[in-house]
Amino acid sequence: MFIGLLVLLVGVFVSPAMWVAGAVVFVVGTVTLWMLGITPAGRRHAARNELALAEHVQERADGAARSVQEQRDAAAAEQARRGEEAAGVLQRAVDGLLKELPVRGTSQQEAIAWCLSRVHLANDPRLRAEAERLARRHIAVDERLLCIAQSEGERRRPALLILTDRGAAIADQGLSYRYEPQPRDIFKAPEAGWGHLRAGALVFSFSCNPQLRIALAAREKAARALPTAGAADRPEERLIRTARDAELAAVDWMRYLGFADAVATAVGADEGIDVLAEQAVAQVKKEGSPTSRPTVQQLHGVAAAQSKAALFFSMAGYTPQAMDWASRHGIALFQYDLQGTPSPHNLPAHHLMQQAATLAAPIRTPRRNASRPLHTDHCPAHAALREEDVSRQAERAGLRPESLQDIANEVITEQRATMVWLQERFFLTRPQTRKALDALEQLGLVSPPAANGRRTVTVGCRASCPRARP
Repeated sequence: MFIGLLVLLVGVFVSPAMWVAGAVVFVVGTVTLWMLGITPAGRRHAARNELALAEHVQERADGAARSVQEQRDAAAAEQARRGEEAAGVLQRAVDGLLKELPVRGTSQQEAIAWCLSRVHLANDPRLRAEAERLARRHIAVDERLLCIAQSEGERRRPALLILTDRGAAIADQGLSYRYEPQPRDIFKAPEAGWGHLRAGALVFSFSCNPQLRIALAAREKAARALPTAGAADRPEERLIRTARDAELAAVDWMRYLGFADAVATAVGADEGIDVLAEQAVAQVKKEGSPTSRPTVQQLHGVAAAQSKAALFFSMAGYTPQAMDWASRHGIALFQYDLQGTPSPHNLPAHHLMQQAATLAAPIRTPRRNASRPLHTDHCPAHAALREEDVSRQAERAGLRPESLQDIANEVITEQRATMVWLQERFFLTRPQTRKALDALEQLGLVSPPAANGRRTVTVGCRASCPRARP
Protein backbone atom coordinates (compact mmCIF):
# COMPACT_ATOMS: atom_id res chain seq x y z
CA MET A 1 0.00 0.00 0.00
CA PHE A 2 2.81 2.39 0.85
CA ILE A 3 4.73 1.47 -2.33
CA GLY A 4 1.61 2.13 -4.45
CA LEU A 5 1.14 5.49 -2.77
CA LEU A 6 4.78 6.40 -3.49
CA VAL A 7 4.48 5.37 -7.16
CA LEU A 8 1.22 7.30 -7.43
CA LEU A 9 2.86 10.48 -6.20
CA VAL A 10 5.88 10.08 -8.49
CA GLY A 11 3.62 9.30 -11.49
CA VAL A 12 1.85 12.62 -11.14
CA PHE A 13 5.09 14.35 -12.09
CA VAL A 14 6.58 11.75 -14.50
CA SER A 15 3.95 10.06 -16.71
CA PRO A 16 0.29 9.03 -16.66
CA ALA A 17 1.23 5.34 -16.98
CA MET A 18 3.25 5.40 -13.81
CA TRP A 19 0.41 7.22 -12.10
CA VAL A 20 -2.04 4.50 -13.12
CA ALA A 21 0.38 1.79 -11.97
CA GLY A 22 0.80 3.49 -8.59
CA ALA A 23 -2.97 3.77 -8.18
CA VAL A 24 -3.40 0.07 -8.95
CA VAL A 25 -0.70 -0.94 -6.46
CA PHE A 26 -2.27 1.28 -3.78
CA VAL A 27 -5.73 -0.21 -4.30
CA VAL A 28 -4.43 -3.76 -4.30
CA GLY A 29 -2.41 -3.18 -1.11
CA THR A 30 -5.36 -1.61 0.67
CA VAL A 31 -7.66 -4.49 -0.28
CA THR A 32 -5.06 -7.03 0.80
CA LEU A 33 -4.61 -5.42 4.21
CA TRP A 34 -8.36 -5.22 4.71
CA MET A 35 -8.71 -8.90 3.81
CA LEU A 36 -6.00 -9.85 6.26
CA GLY A 37 -7.72 -7.83 9.08
CA ILE A 38 -11.04 -9.65 8.82
CA THR A 39 -9.57 -13.13 8.72
CA PRO A 40 -9.09 -15.19 11.97
CA ALA A 41 -5.32 -15.06 11.54
CA GLY A 42 -5.43 -11.32 11.18
CA ARG A 43 -7.58 -10.89 14.23
CA ARG A 44 -5.29 -13.11 16.29
CA HIS A 45 -2.30 -11.10 15.19
CA ALA A 46 -4.02 -7.84 16.10
CA ALA A 47 -5.09 -9.26 19.46
CA ARG A 48 -1.52 -10.31 20.24
CA ASN A 49 -0.30 -6.84 19.41
CA GLU A 50 -2.95 -5.25 21.63
CA LEU A 51 -2.17 -7.66 24.49
CA ALA A 52 1.53 -6.96 24.25
CA LEU A 53 0.86 -3.24 24.30
CA ALA A 54 -1.49 -3.57 27.31
CA GLU A 55 1.08 -5.68 29.19
CA HIS A 56 3.75 -3.11 28.51
CA VAL A 57 1.50 -0.30 29.76
CA GLN A 58 0.51 -2.33 32.86
CA GLU A 59 4.13 -3.14 33.62
CA ARG A 60 5.06 0.50 33.49
CA ALA A 61 2.09 1.40 35.76
CA ASP A 62 3.03 -1.34 38.25
CA GLY A 63 6.59 -0.13 38.31
CA ALA A 64 5.46 3.42 38.99
CA ALA A 65 3.11 2.20 41.77
CA ARG A 66 5.88 0.14 43.38
CA SER A 67 8.16 3.14 43.30
CA VAL A 68 5.53 5.33 44.94
CA GLN A 69 4.79 2.68 47.62
CA GLU A 70 8.49 2.25 48.36
CA GLN A 71 8.82 6.00 48.80
CA ARG A 72 5.80 6.03 51.13
CA ASP A 73 7.13 3.08 53.17
CA ALA A 74 10.49 4.75 53.46
CA ALA A 75 8.86 8.01 54.58
CA ALA A 76 6.69 6.15 57.14
CA ALA A 77 9.71 4.24 58.46
CA GLU A 78 11.66 7.46 58.75
CA GLN A 79 8.79 9.15 60.53
CA ALA A 80 8.42 6.21 62.93
CA ARG A 81 12.17 6.27 63.59
CA ARG A 82 12.06 9.99 64.29
CA GLY A 83 9.02 9.48 66.51
CA GLU A 84 10.80 6.77 68.52
CA GLU A 85 13.87 8.94 68.85
CA ALA A 86 11.73 11.91 69.93
CA ALA A 87 9.83 9.71 72.43
CA GLY A 88 13.13 8.46 73.84
CA VAL A 89 14.50 11.98 74.14
CA LEU A 90 11.23 13.15 75.76
CA GLN A 91 11.25 10.24 78.22
CA ARG A 92 14.82 10.99 79.24
CA ALA A 93 13.87 14.65 79.69
CA VAL A 94 10.87 13.65 81.82
CA ASP A 95 13.03 11.44 84.02
CA GLY A 96 15.51 14.27 84.40
CA LEU A 97 12.78 16.74 85.31
CA LEU A 98 11.24 14.45 87.93
CA LYS A 99 14.68 13.79 89.37
CA GLU A 100 15.56 17.49 89.63
CA LEU A 101 12.09 18.61 90.73
CA PRO A 102 11.92 20.16 94.21
CA VAL A 103 10.44 17.82 96.77
CA ARG A 104 6.81 18.13 97.78
CA GLY A 105 6.43 20.70 100.55
CA THR A 106 9.02 23.11 99.14
CA SER A 107 7.85 26.70 99.46
CA GLN A 108 6.13 28.16 96.44
CA GLN A 109 8.70 30.94 96.16
CA GLU A 110 11.53 28.43 95.88
CA ALA A 111 9.60 26.28 93.40
CA ILE A 112 8.80 29.32 91.23
CA ALA A 113 12.43 30.42 91.27
CA TRP A 114 13.49 26.92 90.17
CA CYS A 115 10.95 26.84 87.31
CA LEU A 116 12.01 30.29 86.07
CA SER A 117 15.66 29.29 86.18
CA ARG A 118 14.95 26.46 83.72
CA VAL A 119 13.66 28.95 81.14
CA HIS A 120 16.32 31.55 81.93
CA LEU A 121 13.85 34.04 83.38
CA ALA A 122 14.93 33.93 87.01
CA ASN A 123 16.17 37.52 86.85
CA ASP A 124 12.81 38.94 85.70
CA PRO A 125 11.33 40.46 88.89
CA ARG A 126 7.99 41.36 87.27
CA LEU A 127 7.39 37.83 85.99
CA ARG A 128 8.45 36.32 89.31
CA ALA A 129 6.10 38.55 91.29
CA GLU A 130 3.20 37.74 88.95
CA ALA A 131 3.89 34.01 89.25
CA GLU A 132 3.99 34.22 93.05
CA ARG A 133 0.63 36.05 93.13
CA LEU A 134 -0.91 33.45 90.83
CA ALA A 135 0.43 30.58 92.93
CA ARG A 136 -0.84 32.09 96.20
CA ARG A 137 -4.34 32.42 94.75
CA HIS A 138 -4.80 29.15 92.88
CA ILE A 139 -2.04 26.62 93.67
CA ALA A 140 -2.33 24.39 96.74
CA VAL A 141 0.63 24.24 99.09
CA ASP A 142 1.16 20.50 98.51
CA GLU A 143 1.17 20.71 94.70
CA ARG A 144 4.46 20.34 92.85
CA LEU A 145 5.22 23.07 90.31
CA LEU A 146 6.45 21.59 87.01
CA CYS A 147 6.71 24.49 84.59
CA ILE A 148 6.00 28.18 83.99
CA ALA A 149 5.08 29.18 80.43
CA GLN A 150 3.97 32.28 78.53
CA SER A 151 1.42 32.46 75.71
CA GLU A 152 2.31 33.35 72.14
CA GLY A 153 0.70 35.96 69.90
CA GLU A 154 0.79 39.68 69.34
CA ARG A 155 0.25 40.70 72.95
CA ARG A 156 1.99 43.45 74.81
CA ARG A 157 1.82 41.31 77.94
CA PRO A 158 1.58 37.53 77.35
CA ALA A 159 -0.57 35.32 79.59
CA LEU A 160 1.17 33.32 82.31
CA LEU A 161 0.66 29.59 82.93
CA ILE A 162 1.79 27.60 85.98
CA LEU A 163 1.57 23.82 85.43
CA THR A 164 1.50 21.50 88.45
CA ASP A 165 1.13 17.77 88.98
CA ARG A 166 -2.62 18.17 89.65
CA GLY A 167 -3.69 21.02 87.40
CA ALA A 168 -2.72 24.50 86.27
CA ALA A 169 -3.40 28.19 86.87
CA ILE A 170 -3.51 31.03 84.35
CA ALA A 171 -3.12 34.80 84.73
CA ASP A 172 -4.27 36.86 81.75
CA GLN A 173 -4.80 40.63 81.58
CA GLY A 174 -5.44 41.07 85.29
CA LEU A 175 -7.64 37.95 85.62
CA SER A 176 -6.50 34.69 87.18
CA TYR A 177 -8.25 31.33 87.32
CA ARG A 178 -7.72 27.63 87.86
CA TYR A 179 -7.38 25.53 84.71
CA GLU A 180 -7.37 21.75 84.19
CA PRO A 181 -5.58 20.70 80.94
CA GLN A 182 -7.57 18.11 78.99
CA PRO A 183 -6.14 15.67 76.40
CA ARG A 184 -8.06 17.47 73.65
CA ASP A 185 -6.25 20.72 74.57
CA ILE A 186 -2.80 19.25 73.89
CA PHE A 187 -1.56 18.99 70.32
CA LYS A 188 1.46 16.70 70.11
CA ALA A 189 3.72 15.84 67.18
CA PRO A 190 6.28 13.07 66.65
CA GLU A 191 9.07 15.58 66.18
CA ALA A 192 10.21 17.44 69.26
CA GLY A 193 9.97 21.18 69.35
CA TRP A 194 6.53 21.83 67.92
CA GLY A 195 2.97 21.46 69.12
CA HIS A 196 1.01 23.52 71.61
CA LEU A 197 -1.33 23.61 74.60
CA ARG A 198 -4.58 25.47 74.00
CA ALA A 199 -6.50 27.03 76.90
CA GLY A 200 -9.54 28.69 75.38
CA ALA A 201 -8.26 31.49 73.13
CA LEU A 202 -4.74 31.24 74.60
CA VAL A 203 -2.06 29.18 72.89
CA PHE A 204 1.10 28.09 74.72
CA SER A 205 3.49 26.89 72.02
CA PHE A 206 6.11 24.21 72.67
CA SER A 207 8.55 26.04 70.41
CA CYS A 208 8.31 29.17 72.59
CA ASN A 209 8.10 27.14 75.81
CA PRO A 210 10.30 24.05 75.30
CA GLN A 211 9.90 22.98 78.94
CA LEU A 212 6.10 22.87 78.63
CA ARG A 213 6.11 19.72 76.48
CA ILE A 214 8.35 17.96 78.99
CA ALA A 215 6.25 19.17 81.94
CA LEU A 216 3.00 17.91 80.41
CA ALA A 217 4.47 14.44 79.94
CA ALA A 218 5.96 14.56 83.45
CA ARG A 219 2.59 15.62 84.85
CA GLU A 220 0.93 12.51 83.44
CA LYS A 221 3.65 10.30 84.91
CA ALA A 222 3.56 12.09 88.26
CA ALA A 223 -0.24 11.77 88.38
CA ARG A 224 0.01 8.01 87.78
CA ALA A 225 2.63 7.73 90.49
CA LEU A 226 0.63 9.65 93.10
CA PRO A 227 -0.76 7.35 95.83
CA THR A 228 -4.53 7.24 95.78
CA ALA A 229 -5.80 8.00 99.23
CA GLY A 230 -8.79 6.00 100.27
CA ALA A 231 -10.67 4.81 103.27
CA ALA A 232 -8.28 1.85 103.68
CA ASP A 233 -5.21 4.11 104.04
CA ARG A 234 -5.04 5.38 107.59
CA PRO A 235 -2.73 8.41 107.59
CA GLU A 236 0.64 8.17 109.26
CA GLU A 237 1.53 10.47 112.11
CA ARG A 238 2.95 13.85 111.07
CA LEU A 239 4.76 16.10 113.52
CA ILE A 240 2.96 19.44 113.62
CA ARG A 241 5.46 22.30 113.71
CA THR A 242 3.74 24.93 111.61
CA ALA A 243 0.27 25.80 110.37
CA ARG A 244 1.16 24.29 107.01
CA ASP A 245 1.94 20.97 108.69
CA ALA A 246 -1.50 21.07 110.28
CA GLU A 247 -3.16 21.76 106.91
CA LEU A 248 -1.34 18.88 105.22
CA ALA A 249 -2.31 16.56 108.07
CA ALA A 250 -5.94 17.65 107.66
CA VAL A 251 -5.68 16.83 103.93
CA ASP A 252 -4.52 13.29 104.75
CA TRP A 253 -7.34 12.73 107.21
CA MET A 254 -10.02 14.15 104.93
CA ARG A 255 -8.92 11.71 102.25
CA TYR A 256 -9.16 8.96 104.85
CA LEU A 257 -12.66 10.12 105.74
CA GLY A 258 -13.77 9.63 102.15
CA PHE A 259 -12.96 12.95 100.44
CA ALA A 260 -10.28 11.50 98.16
CA ASP A 261 -9.79 14.69 96.11
CA ALA A 262 -9.03 16.91 99.12
CA VAL A 263 -6.18 19.41 98.60
CA ALA A 264 -4.73 22.20 100.68
CA THR A 265 -5.51 25.66 99.37
CA ALA A 266 -3.01 28.45 98.95
CA VAL A 267 -2.26 30.75 101.85
CA GLY A 268 -4.89 33.43 102.26
CA ALA A 269 -7.18 32.06 99.54
CA ASP A 270 -10.81 30.93 99.44
CA GLU A 271 -12.15 32.98 102.38
CA GLY A 272 -10.21 31.15 105.09
CA ILE A 273 -10.82 27.67 103.68
CA ASP A 274 -7.67 25.61 104.23
CA VAL A 275 -8.70 22.29 102.65
CA LEU A 276 -10.94 22.00 99.62
CA ALA A 277 -12.68 18.94 98.12
CA GLU A 278 -15.50 18.45 95.66
CA GLN A 279 -17.99 17.63 98.42
CA ALA A 280 -16.48 19.28 101.49
CA VAL A 281 -14.48 22.21 102.83
CA ALA A 282 -12.42 22.40 105.99
CA GLN A 283 -10.74 25.00 108.14
CA VAL A 284 -7.65 24.30 110.24
CA LYS A 285 -6.69 26.31 113.33
CA LYS A 286 -3.35 26.05 115.14
CA GLU A 287 -3.98 28.43 118.01
CA GLY A 288 -3.55 28.43 121.75
CA SER A 289 -7.19 29.21 122.61
CA PRO A 290 -10.33 27.16 121.83
CA THR A 291 -12.15 27.98 118.61
CA SER A 292 -15.23 30.12 119.19
CA ARG A 293 -18.71 29.94 117.70
CA PRO A 294 -18.32 32.90 115.25
CA THR A 295 -15.38 31.15 113.58
CA VAL A 296 -17.42 27.97 113.16
CA GLN A 297 -20.36 30.00 111.85
CA GLN A 298 -18.12 31.60 109.24
CA LEU A 299 -17.08 28.15 107.97
CA HIS A 300 -20.72 27.07 107.87
CA GLY A 301 -21.62 30.10 105.74
CA VAL A 302 -18.93 29.32 103.15
CA ALA A 303 -19.86 25.63 103.06
CA ALA A 304 -23.58 26.36 102.71
CA ALA A 305 -22.93 28.79 99.86
CA GLN A 306 -21.04 26.03 98.00
CA SER A 307 -23.48 23.24 99.02
CA LYS A 308 -20.68 21.26 100.66
CA ALA A 309 -20.07 19.54 103.98
CA ALA A 310 -18.07 21.44 106.61
CA LEU A 311 -15.24 20.04 108.75
CA PHE A 312 -13.19 21.90 111.34
CA PHE A 313 -9.77 20.88 112.72
CA SER A 314 -8.54 22.72 115.81
CA MET A 315 -5.54 22.04 118.02
CA ALA A 316 -6.90 23.82 121.10
CA GLY A 317 -10.45 22.43 120.93
CA TYR A 318 -13.73 24.37 120.94
CA THR A 319 -15.85 26.42 123.27
CA PRO A 320 -19.11 24.82 124.50
CA GLN A 321 -21.13 27.31 122.45
CA ALA A 322 -19.18 26.38 119.29
CA MET A 323 -19.70 22.64 119.89
CA ASP A 324 -23.42 23.05 120.51
CA TRP A 325 -23.95 25.23 117.44
CA ALA A 326 -21.84 22.95 115.20
CA SER A 327 -23.71 19.83 116.31
CA ARG A 328 -27.08 21.43 115.54
CA HIS A 329 -25.91 22.46 112.05
CA GLY A 330 -24.05 19.25 111.10
CA ILE A 331 -20.47 20.58 111.21
CA ALA A 332 -17.89 17.91 112.10
CA LEU A 333 -15.47 19.11 114.77
CA PHE A 334 -12.06 17.47 115.26
CA GLN A 335 -9.25 18.25 117.68
CA TYR A 336 -5.78 17.15 116.58
CA ASP A 337 -2.64 16.58 118.61
CA LEU A 338 1.01 17.34 117.88
CA GLN A 339 1.22 14.20 115.72
CA GLY A 340 -1.67 15.41 113.55
CA THR A 341 -4.08 12.68 114.68
CA PRO A 342 -7.62 14.08 115.07
CA SER A 343 -10.22 12.98 117.57
CA PRO A 344 -13.95 13.60 116.97
CA HIS A 345 -15.61 16.14 119.26
CA ASN A 346 -19.25 15.93 118.20
CA LEU A 347 -21.73 13.51 116.65
CA PRO A 348 -21.13 14.44 112.94
CA ALA A 349 -17.41 13.88 113.44
CA HIS A 350 -18.06 10.52 115.16
CA HIS A 351 -20.22 9.42 112.23
CA LEU A 352 -17.49 10.28 109.74
CA MET A 353 -14.89 8.33 111.71
CA GLN A 354 -17.18 5.32 112.09
CA GLN A 355 -18.00 5.34 108.39
CA ALA A 356 -14.31 5.50 107.47
CA ALA A 357 -13.50 2.65 109.85
CA THR A 358 -16.33 0.58 108.39
CA LEU A 359 -15.10 1.09 104.83
CA ALA A 360 -11.50 0.44 105.87
CA ALA A 361 -12.18 -3.09 107.09
CA PRO A 362 -14.94 -5.68 106.80
CA ILE A 363 -17.79 -5.25 109.26
CA ARG A 364 -16.89 -6.98 112.48
CA THR A 365 -19.11 -9.92 113.24
CA PRO A 366 -19.79 -10.53 116.92
CA ARG A 367 -18.07 -13.44 118.59
CA ARG A 368 -20.13 -16.58 118.44
CA ASN A 369 -20.45 -19.47 120.88
CA ALA A 370 -18.78 -22.73 119.95
CA SER A 371 -22.19 -24.40 120.07
CA ARG A 372 -23.41 -22.13 117.23
CA PRO A 373 -21.35 -22.89 114.08
CA LEU A 374 -20.98 -20.57 111.17
CA HIS A 375 -22.98 -20.67 107.94
CA THR A 376 -24.19 -24.07 106.83
CA ASP A 377 -26.02 -25.15 103.71
CA HIS A 378 -28.21 -27.62 105.57
CA CYS A 379 -30.77 -24.89 106.34
CA PRO A 380 -32.86 -23.69 103.37
CA ALA A 381 -33.15 -20.17 104.86
CA HIS A 382 -29.37 -19.71 104.78
CA ALA A 383 -28.71 -21.65 101.59
CA ALA A 384 -31.32 -19.62 99.65
CA LEU A 385 -29.09 -16.52 99.70
CA ARG A 386 -27.53 -16.49 96.24
CA GLU A 387 -24.11 -14.91 95.98
CA GLU A 388 -24.96 -12.73 92.98
CA ASP A 389 -28.08 -11.33 94.71
CA VAL A 390 -26.13 -10.54 97.86
CA SER A 391 -23.34 -8.87 95.85
CA ARG A 392 -25.80 -6.73 93.91
CA GLN A 393 -27.65 -5.53 97.00
CA ALA A 394 -24.39 -4.96 98.89
CA GLU A 395 -23.16 -2.71 96.10
CA ARG A 396 -26.36 -0.69 96.23
CA ALA A 397 -26.07 -0.37 100.01
CA GLY A 398 -22.39 0.56 99.92
CA LEU A 399 -21.36 -2.51 101.93
CA ARG A 400 -19.05 -5.43 101.33
CA PRO A 401 -20.80 -8.60 100.10
CA GLU A 402 -19.36 -10.67 102.96
CA SER A 403 -20.55 -8.05 105.46
CA LEU A 404 -24.11 -8.10 104.11
CA GLN A 405 -23.96 -11.92 104.14
CA ASP A 406 -23.00 -11.87 107.84
CA ILE A 407 -25.81 -9.42 108.61
CA ALA A 408 -28.33 -11.59 106.76
CA ASN A 409 -27.21 -14.75 108.57
CA GLU A 410 -27.47 -13.05 111.96
CA VAL A 411 -30.91 -11.60 111.18
CA ILE A 412 -32.19 -15.03 110.12
CA THR A 413 -30.63 -16.76 113.11
CA GLU A 414 -31.62 -14.21 115.77
CA GLN A 415 -34.99 -13.36 114.15
CA ARG A 416 -34.39 -9.70 114.89
CA ALA A 417 -34.20 -6.72 112.50
CA THR A 418 -34.30 -3.56 114.56
CA MET A 419 -32.19 -0.47 113.89
CA VAL A 420 -30.69 -0.34 117.39
CA TRP A 421 -29.80 -4.02 117.44
CA LEU A 422 -28.03 -3.90 114.08
CA GLN A 423 -26.14 -0.72 115.02
CA GLU A 424 -24.85 -2.24 118.24
CA ARG A 425 -24.26 -5.68 116.74
CA PHE A 426 -22.27 -4.62 113.69
CA PHE A 427 -20.99 -1.14 114.67
CA LEU A 428 -22.93 0.55 111.87
CA THR A 429 -23.97 4.15 111.51
CA ARG A 430 -27.65 4.94 111.22
CA PRO A 431 -27.58 5.55 107.43
CA GLN A 432 -25.65 2.31 106.93
CA THR A 433 -28.17 0.41 109.05
CA ARG A 434 -31.08 1.80 107.05
CA LYS A 435 -29.40 0.80 103.77
CA ALA A 436 -28.63 -2.68 105.11
CA LEU A 437 -32.29 -3.21 106.09
CA ASP A 438 -33.42 -2.03 102.65
CA ALA A 439 -31.03 -4.54 101.10
CA LEU A 440 -32.42 -7.34 103.30
CA GLU A 441 -35.92 -6.32 102.22
CA GLN A 442 -34.92 -6.67 98.57
CA LEU A 443 -33.48 -10.10 99.35
CA GLY A 444 -36.84 -11.09 100.82
CA LEU A 445 -35.53 -11.61 104.36
CA VAL A 446 -37.38 -8.81 106.18
CA SER A 447 -40.69 -7.10 105.65
CA PRO A 448 -41.18 -3.45 104.63
CA PRO A 449 -41.29 -1.05 107.58
CA ALA A 450 -44.63 -0.84 109.34
CA ALA A 451 -46.33 2.38 110.44
CA ASN A 452 -44.14 2.45 113.56
CA GLY A 453 -41.01 1.80 111.50
CA ARG A 454 -40.48 -1.77 112.73
CA ARG A 455 -39.65 -4.67 110.45
CA THR A 456 -40.17 -8.39 110.93
CA VAL A 457 -38.05 -11.27 109.69
CA THR A 458 -39.95 -13.20 107.01
CA VAL A 459 -37.80 -16.36 106.99
CA GLY A 460 -36.58 -18.57 109.80
CA CYS A 461 -34.24 -21.44 110.57
CA ARG A 462 -35.67 -24.88 110.96
CA ALA A 463 -35.07 -26.67 114.22
CA SER A 464 -32.27 -28.85 112.82
CA CYS A 465 -30.17 -25.87 111.69
CA PRO A 466 -26.96 -25.63 113.76
CA ARG A 467 -27.29 -21.82 113.70
CA ALA A 468 -30.82 -21.83 115.11
CA ARG A 469 -31.39 -20.20 118.46
CA PRO A 470 -31.57 -22.72 121.34
